Amino acid sequence: MRILLGIDGSRYALAATRFVCEHLTGIGRQVDMLHVLPLLVREDAAAPRRQPESLRVPPVTRSWLDRAQRRLTSRGFRVVRHVRRGVPARVFPEVAARGGYDLIVLGEKGRADNPYLATGSVALAMLEHHVPADILLVRERELRREKGVRRTSLPFPVLFATDGSARITQVAARFHHLFRVPELRPIAVAVAELPEAAVLSALRADERRRLLRQVAATARAWARAAKPLLARPGLRPQAQVVQGRPAGALIEEARRTGARLIVLGSRGARSPAGPPLGSVALQVARYAPCSVLLVRDST
Repeated sequence: MRILLGIDGSRYALAATRFVCEHLTGIGRQVDMLHVLPLLVREDAAAPRRQPESLRVPPVTRSWLDRAQRRLTSRGFRVVRHVRRGVPARVFPEVAARGGYDLIVLGEKGRADNPYLATGSVALAMLEHHVPADILLVRERELRREKGVRRTSLPFPVLFATDGSARITQVAARFHHLFRVPELRPIAVAVAELPEAAVLSALRADERRRLLRQVAATARAWARAAKPLLARPGLRPQAQVVQGRPAGALIEEARRTGARLIVLGSRGARSPAGPPLGSVALQVARYAPCSVLLVRDST
């Protein structure tokens, strides 16, 4: 299994490396670290002649790569380093599309960490391209550890979005193949999407109550059907139904539960074709308060 990991020295990139080390098993897996140096010439000019890495890569960049590599190799990952020159938002999708990767891991933002943008330019570019790999966006930042303070294992709530389609089977299997998380707390979440207010107001009171009961019952059936797919020895998944628009309801539920990760398919039952991501997946990836794993549809 091959993983592409973006490295730029930002707190998000450092946290992405830590996330991989702590929650993904390294046995039999290779991590290709990719760093993109800025262009020193016009974008349409000829590429500069290749130089040895010791001359081409600035010392501070080598220190970022060295630090990430030490972390990864200590957890059993095979590590390959790649340094390219160009525009990161263009280089990353190109490398990801050609590399035959199984998983792309990026920090949600880069070194700029613009407070007015929920998602950085590289992450957005990756979401907008047809990359045949799962994508993990890590929305955490590396924090300094206090000396003498030991980290304890805490519950790790993960929301699994289900809409009644068969894709939840693929999503659950993919998560358990990728992750080894102590204290995992899986929660199957189905959204009871209410009709527009104009539709409800046009119905008689008894029709409106019947419709709302039917919507809620359908969502409960989706969540309950997903529970066995998430179960593993020692794990007792929960089922949860929330109301609202799918993306907004999932984001709000992640805030309420303190979820560390949202796992969902790249498109739902209502969007079988079209852009790389369905509208719900794209909104959740951009605005979720936690990390997001997007499982590409393999059908």
